[in-house]
Amino acid sequence: MSSQAGGFILSPPASSTYSTPSTTSPTSLPHPRTTPLKAGSSKESTFIRYVDQQILHIQRRFAKRTSPLPPSTSQDHDDAASKHRPNGDNAFGNTWATDTQGYKSMKHACKDIEDVIGVVWVSGTPSLQIPYLVSIALLLSLVVSGMLPSPRTLFKCLGKLDHCFASLIQGQDIETGERLPGFFGYKGVSDTEKVRIRSLVERTRVGVIEVFKKGEFDMDEGDEDVKQSEEEDDDDDMDLDGELVLENPSSNVDDDEDDSHDMQLARVYDHTIQELGGSLEGPSIGVLTERRG
Repeated sequence: MSSQAGGFILSPPASSTYSTPSTTSPTSLPHPRTTPLKAGSSKESTFIRYVDQQILHIQRRFAKRTSPLPPSTSQDHDDAASKHRPNGDNAFGNTWATDTQGYKSMKHACKDIEDVIGVVWVSGTPSLQIPYLVSIALLLSLVVSGMLPSPRTLFKCLGKLDHCFASLIQGQDIETGERLPGFFGYKGVSDTEKVRIRSLVERTRVGVIEVFKKGEFDMDEGDEDVKQSEEEDDDDDMDLDGELVLENPSSNVDDDEDDSHDMQLARVYDHTIQELGGSLEGPSIGVLTERRG
């Protein structure tokens, strides 16, 4: 995807948008449009239709997943996933596509979710970004509790959502300080939306910690291929950029991996919670009460 001052292009090659992990920070996102999408325009309609389709596709693939899942929770997650979509409608109904292939690992689900996050971010339209990102974050929380975790890709995906939420609450990019498009004359994230976001991120943090406590991870071959490539290209400073090392032949691999997980778990939605902590306190309304006894 790419953005231009006068247009909105949805589907260029992924390589043109996202850099390789060795050269890009986990929260790196494409630069948004300079102006928001005009309400009621054909570009807005195209954007909404595209994002709805992509979210529905992810939901379908998640419901048909083949990743191991405890039998007692399988149906609960399928029922929960089927109820959530940005417009509030049942996303599945009885219209399943028979040729839709289910996810084999969380890595593939997170990659699809990352792509949608990027499209939503590029739109530069807060009135669309906020509800869509809430829906995407909810979908990711279901993926977290419904599949074995792929740590590296999961933390990267959570980092992008954290960046988006915190930046939208602040009205500027939290990394660059650049003013976000669409915030001139726009009220920003409402208190109701902030309460909903806080509830969602807190539940997700708890959910991520719970699945990591089980100590069962999906070491997908794709993760290993990426890791090996990074080791070959960036051997000397592999640990300096904060990347997770999922496998290592050294004898102290378990301790190193646990430390990395602990640090990453502490950072889940950290920026968002910090922003919400200040923004939800609110000013004093001048009501004084007497202190008792």
